[in-house]
Amino acid sequence: MDRYEKFQGVFALLLTPFEPNGDIDWQSYDGYVDWQLAQGPHGIFASCGSSELRHLTLHERLALTRRAVDRAGTTPVVAVANAGPERAGHPEEVKQMLDTGVSGVVFIPPDGVGHDQRQLGDYFAELAEISSVPVVLYEIPSSKPKEIAPATYGRLVRETRVCGIKDTSGTLAGTLSKVEQAPQSVVYQAVAPFLLETIRAGGRGAMVIVSTASARLVVNLWDQARAGDPAAVESQRRLTYLNALFELGYTATAKYLVSLSGTEMGLYCRTGRTLSTVAAKSIETWYEQYRSEDA
Repeated sequence: MDRYEKFQGVFALLLTPFEPNGDIDWQSYDGYVDWQLAQGPHGIFASCGSSELRHLTLHERLALTRRAVDRAGTTPVVAVANAGPERAGHPEEVKQMLDTGVSGVVFIPPDGVGHDQRQLGDYFAELAEISSVPVVLYEIPSSKPKEIAPATYGRLVRETRVCGIKDTSGTLAGTLSKVEQAPQSVVYQAVAPFLLETIRAGGRGAMVIVSTASARLVVNLWDQARAGDPAAVESQRRLTYLNALFELGYTATAKYLVSLSGTEMGLYCRTGRTLSTVAAKSIETWYEQYRSEDA
């Protein structure tokens, strides 16, 4: 299996459960990771934006990732390895993340660097030299600017350990421009409404927010689309509706759906996001419909 094949498919994003006082709820996290793995994703993305990455310490990010790796067995686990505020500390952070046993490391653009795409590419290339495992890039929305130009991405795939990118361009054309630059690589669609079209057009991966609480639905869509099954259209519709509901207060909305599904998950978010009455009712309605149709 080459580095590209190992990283294609649906990578389920991980939430971070917290106690009401803001501490990480480690017991709930272990149960949640096990539940996520049971949904059958091709991989797990720990310590990501959905994990409330910017509100975690380096120690917490490493501990969360290590626990996910320990529970994942042969399922690949990737994690952001350069989230610290100071670029000078990123090489050491990468080394520490590698020590968790991850199958791949994820790099995000440092604030401001993306204004010069040559500089951004050189930065990623230098970090990739440190890594002993494949690298995935991530246009994380919290970075300003977050964009990684298709040409920059293509050069990194050709010249470094970079094997994929989580694309958040928000357009099908933006995603496919990266596929065209490096068709052998894994371009992960991050925007759920475009997932079916992306798979049909040659995209080789998915990292969407609905996978935090309904990874099985994403896996089903992936399998149906790859097989040419007409049922993929209905799966895409369901997924798109859920994505819109999550936007009513993500990540609190996702945590609520996890709890409805029978897995312990508190609703506290360090980001300050809360669950409104309207969002809760909407999630409940979606869940009851989904559960009844699949009974």
